[in-house]
Amino acid sequence: VRKSIGVVFQEPSLDGDMKARENLELHAILYGMNKRKRREKISEVLKLVDLDGKEEMYAKNYSGGMKRRLEIARGLIHTPKVLFLDEPTLGLDPQTRRKIWEKIKQLNRELDMTILLTTHYMEEADELAHRICIMDHGKIIALDTSENLKHKLSGDIIEITLEEINSRTIVDKLIYKLRSINGIREVTMGSADKKDIEELNIKIPKGVNPQIMKQRMKELMSDPEKFIKATKKFPMAKNFFIKAPLEAKERIAKLFKGHQELISHLPEDMGEIINKILSGEYKEEKMMQNPVLTISCENGGKLISEIIQNINNFDSLNVKSVEMHNPTLEDVFLFYTGKEIREENSNRSKNIKNHITMRQLRSERR
Repeated sequence: VRKSIGVVFQEPSLDGDMKARENLELHAILYGMNKRKRREKISEVLKLVDLDGKEEMYAKNYSGGMKRRLEIARGLIHTPKVLFLDEPTLGLDPQTRRKIWEKIKQLNRELDMTILLTTHYMEEADELAHRICIMDHGKIIALDTSENLKHKLSGDIIEITLEEINSRTIVDKLIYKLRSINGIREVTMGSADKKDIEELNIKIPKGVNPQIMKQRMKELMSDPEKFIKATKKFPMAKNFFIKAPLEAKERIAKLFKGHQELISHLPEDMGEIINKILSGEYKEEKMMQNPVLTISCENGGKLISEIIQNINNFDSLNVKSVEMHNPTLEDVFLFYTGKEIREENSNRSKNIKNHITMRQLRSERR
């Protein structure tokens, strides 16, 4: 099986202190290729990814896009039947991303190779995939072509941005009212504000890739010990936390649920707020910032006036903007998975280890 598959990992896995050719040669040796075949395959895959003539450069001197292409070349060195690409364009600029896309399509077309690609970029999935699988919490919830998936949301998508809302009850009443309108299939409430980094009021420094920054933030938000280390390394983190909206504070507090003994390692002000949130004593006005109603319906143009009229019946609600468009793949994704920010489970690896241990114990008893 191993000889039939090639893998390009999400995280960089090249040896920067080796030349591009040496990285490929080491991989080829691991697959048991003789010297003559190694030379032929290295030359072949370098040409395939447009890196011929650059094989004597050290990998650490490659640009991000060149490194990604070299990793693809390495995954192809043994001519696999199936190639796995784990977020191959993460953190790359738009021009480099497009170039990688063209190479992926070329591999599929010219080598008749099956490619399984994971991505969080909807436009990437739309551009490359013959079939798209949407997974949620480890389960497949949709599988079809892009066009068929969009067809299931046929009609119009209306997005209405409202001013701040400070009552969830009003939101629930509005959604209930709108769902009763004939022709409306689904109504969801989300936020126009970008989450993750932005919700903590963190300004991304110049020269720092926002995708990589977001990945690092996800890691910090999944492990209380990593979060503590970050607060010690970056003292300004306390100020970010104090100024952050309640939703962000609550997400951070959840990290320490069941790990209260670690709170004492945080800055005093931060630890005090987290303790109060966990005990239910902390009170702060919770507002939905730039809430967005997403409405899936037939004949959206005819329904807009009725929808706006229903919103205007609530004195505390004010419309900021209205947009209407045909369903996109992102609409499909949000339709199946919802708009809630996903919490990373910090105990996931621990739970897996416990599960394996229990299975081993059961086997021994038998």
